[in-house]
Amino acid sequence: MQLNAYADERMKIPYTLSFMRGGMAQVWAANETSAVLDNMSSFGTLADLLALIERTFSDPDWERTTHTQLHTLRMTLGVTAEEYTASFKILATWTSFNEAALEDMYVHGLPQSILLKIDSQTSLPSGLASWKAVVRNLDRLQRGFTELKQLIWLS
Repeated sequence: MQLNAYADERMKIPYTLSFMRGGMAQVWAANETSAVLDNMSSFGTLADLLALIERTFSDPDWERTTHTQLHTLRMTLGVTAEEYTASFKILATWTSFNEAALEDMYVHGLPQSILLKIDSQTSLPSGLASWKAVVRNLDRLQRGFTELKQLIWLS
């Protein structure tokens, strides 16, 4: 059954609450479902419920949390440049950092091995997009070289 199948707006609420599972969310949802069924609920529409869920379970300081996550993001062993860049991009969209700050953050999360290779070039990348392109290319070259060594060793 889908949400649109309910003609009565109030019946959409228990249906929506039924998807909240695990931990405190499930307990909270069970209590709210009981209140709705007993006509004791403080909200009458699905929009009211969603607003309450947002207030109850969202991070009150999501921007600071995102800043912290961005500060601690690292391209570690086994993480590709594409994965690191995708994670960085997701977090960066939730900040108010300017381009220069984002570039510093991106470079800060790079491993020493990549930074040494970039530093050995005649010029450093200029701008965040250039850093991303150089890191992606170096990562692909390194992974290709590692695969080639393994093939040669197995032969």
